[in-house]
Amino acid sequence: MKKITIKDIAKAMGYSIGTISKALSNSHEISPVTKVEIQKFANEHGYQSNQYAKLLRKGRTNIIGMIVPSIGNPFFSQILEGIEREMSETTYNLIIMQSADDPKLELKHLEMLSKKGADAVVIAATGNNISLKYLQNLKDHGIPIVLIDRTNYAINTYKIGIDNFKVVYQGISQLIHQGKRKILFISNLSPGTSTERRRGYIQCLRDFDIAYNSDYLLSIETNSGRMEVLERLKSRITHLVNSSNPPEAIFTASDQLTYLTLEALQVTRIAVPNPLALIGFANFQYTNIFQPSLSSIVQPSHEIGSQAFAILNKILDSSDNAITTSYQNIELQASILARKSSE
Repeated sequence: MKKITIKDIAKAMGYSIGTISKALSNSHEISPVTKVEIQKFANEHGYQSNQYAKLLRKGRTNIIGMIVPSIGNPFFSQILEGIEREMSETTYNLIIMQSADDPKLELKHLEMLSKKGADAVVIAATGNNISLKYLQNLKDHGIPIVLIDRTNYAINTYKIGIDNFKVVYQGISQLIHQGKRKILFISNLSPGTSTERRRGYIQCLRDFDIAYNSDYLLSIETNSGRMEVLERLKSRITHLVNSSNPPEAIFTASDQLTYLTLEALQVTRIAVPNPLALIGFANFQYTNIFQPSLSSIVQPSHEIGSQAFAILNKILDSSDNAITTSYQNIELQASILARKSSE
């Protein structure tokens, strides 16, 4: 069945195309009686407005791009849920892309979003200089950018995450209070979060008068592939456990590293919490069913997503689509769940 157009309605009702268009747009220029008459006819004959054409006339696409390392990571999938929950009652469409922490793929996705005319971008960036420059260029051309999770970058824009230094400091101090002084700290190399998380670890040791040992600091390039990361974890942990100065606990500074460390410990038959206590970032909602139950740092992932969309919605719905110069760096509160694995 052929779609009825404004031109068809005008011909059938004897009005001009302009009158039909204004009536269907609920314009005050058309009398209430005429508007009701035209709108009733349009509804009865299955007329549907071309919302996409309207957006194009306004220079908008209603597309919001989102780039994360992996939606398979519970933390990022929960951020996505937070955004989609807020978007459900709006006309915006979300394009989700995965970077796999690969700067080249990230840049390709940014270029694609630009070509599609995305109205805004939400991103957990790799920190690659070329990508950051591209983001800066998008922002300079009026595209709102929200950095999520990985916020420790020089680009001046909206940022939503947690106080990484503070929560790691609290987690390490919890282990120390339980008598653990030799703590292996495992993190990735992303400058967006890892720098502050490592700083929290080192500062906490210093404040408790514990000598820093570089052997207990392991930084891993997590985009090198799951099996390669797992093998490196197995090798390093086994070596340290069998050394003359073995660690007493492990702190893992990302969700991905927490799960891979648990797997490495299981494969190498190193028990938790004795000889190694474990606490780490983990937004997996069933960590209490692990054996032993996992002590974890839980980030407010859904809130990060909902606040990211709230910021963009406010900007995009403003009459002039203006991006304020008073950018916010929002730090939400993470929580520490103490369970059996860190005892």
